[in-house]
Amino acid sequence: MENLENTQGAVEHTKTHECEENLENTQGAVEHTKTHECEVCTKVFLRRKYLTKHMKRHLGKKITCKICAKGIAPETYTKHLRIHSGEKPYTCDMCGRTFHEFGNLKMHISVHTSSKLGTENSYRCERCDSVFATKKHLRRHIDVHDKPYQCDFCGKQFSAGHRLNLHRKGHENKYKCEVCDKAFATSSRLNIHVMTHTGEKPFRCRTCGKSFCAMLNLHIHERIHTGEKPYKCEVCGKSFNRKDNLLYKHMKIHTGEKPYVCKVCNKCFNRSENLKTHMKVHQDKNIFTSILFQECIA
Repeated sequence: MENLENTQGAVEHTKTHECEENLENTQGAVEHTKTHECEVCTKVFLRRKYLTKHMKRHLGKKITCKICAKGIAPETYTKHLRIHSGEKPYTCDMCGRTFHEFGNLKMHISVHTSSKLGTENSYRCERCDSVFATKKHLRRHIDVHDKPYQCDFCGKQFSAGHRLNLHRKGHENKYKCEVCDKAFATSSRLNIHVMTHTGEKPFRCRTCGKSFCAMLNLHIHERIHTGEKPYKCEVCGKSFNRKDNLLYKHMKIHTGEKPYVCKVCNKCFNRSENLKTHMKVHQDKNIFTSILFQECIA
């Protein structure tokens, strides 16, 4: 199937090679042929499984990374991009550990879920009732409560924000932005950052035309159009198109974890925004008390 560049081309190719489906109108043909694009030869496919099958033809061939210019195997290109972005999108909601790949997270979660409530070999968190297979994993989980501030570079956790800030200074940032003086640990991260100043967004969505400065952001955006939901809850089977917010918040429903603690009344919450909303209750009480005090001394 040829890469279609315009409406006329779409009309001429209303019958695709991979599924032999006839489309009745031009718009249908355009939408039909703009779903999954091969990074090597730019051919477009209706479904991801057809693209996956097609990619086997490129075995041995490599894609040139637009950030570091290295040749990368097509099947590992998306994972390679995470090296530049520093993204570890898969986070264990029980202990806070992050992973580059979902498969690694899935294997890791089994360590927590392998134990059952009430068994002799299980270790229960006294703060949120989460259960773990080993004392080691329980201790790591407790850090979520005691040390909620995590370093983006090495994953080390801290009990206070100022300690995290002090720790971050220990990470050497050799690559400095000439525009805003912000520094980065790698040249690839600097290159992505510079695009925020230049306004350059070289990665464009073929479906809606929206542009992005990083290929990884484009891949995440494309799930809106494809309906792809690669993040699946291992407990109830519910799927999500994004991990960073949806799956992370959803998992707390199953684990019962409430790492956000009110420093005034010690009430716990599973989401930071819920804690912020709760804090207004104390603020309102303080305001009301202050008004009463002023009236009493007036």
